[in-house]
Amino acid sequence: MDAGLAGLLGGVIGAAVGAVGATASAWITGTKAEQQAAIQSETQLRQARLQIAAERTRALRESRKSAYLGFAEGCHLVHSALSDAGIKLGGIAASDPPEEREERRQAARRLWNEARTLNRRLDRLQHIVFMEGPSEMGAAAQAATAALVPHFAAVLNWLHAVDREAETPQHAAEQDTAHTEAYGKLLQFLHAAADTTLPDLHDR
Repeated sequence: MDAGLAGLLGGVIGAAVGAVGATASAWITGTKAEQQAAIQSETQLRQARLQIAAERTRALRESRKSAYLGFAEGCHLVHSALSDAGIKLGGIAASDPPEEREERRQAARRLWNEARTLNRRLDRLQHIVFMEGPSEMGAAAQAATAALVPHFAAVLNWLHAVDREAETPQHAAEQDTAHTEAYGKLLQFLHAAADTTLPDLHDR
């Protein structure tokens, strides 16, 4: 074969091989780039999902905390009014002048009525706790409000006894017992609320 022709043929073959190699290299590079882009996109998507989940958890925790705090504060106001009524009744003695006895009796009745008004507002606050969840907190709120019923009854019985001038130390003891049990249920609610709103809260 002519040397010039052989050289030309070699050049053509070399160029063809170079072109094939370049094409293959470009294809490999492009494939790797696509894979890297897909991996990067999946990583960003995963991070976005984690961030959204974290924000949702934070918002849920704050919403629940607000509901639990509102209920606990409302419940505490009822306890305080009933306890103050008990203090007024406990300050009544048989030897008191009639006007002082009547003043304390009226003050105790006003406080009992105030507690009853405050207790009505607890219904809405309790409903919010039920809506926020979880179910354990709804049950704890219900237990706290149910425990108020004997407390109301004990103070009212004491009031009626004072109206008849027939109060005894037993009335004070019953009020103290009812108050202790009712406040214990409120403390249980608060402990449960603290556990539920910890930073590692998971959806329930």
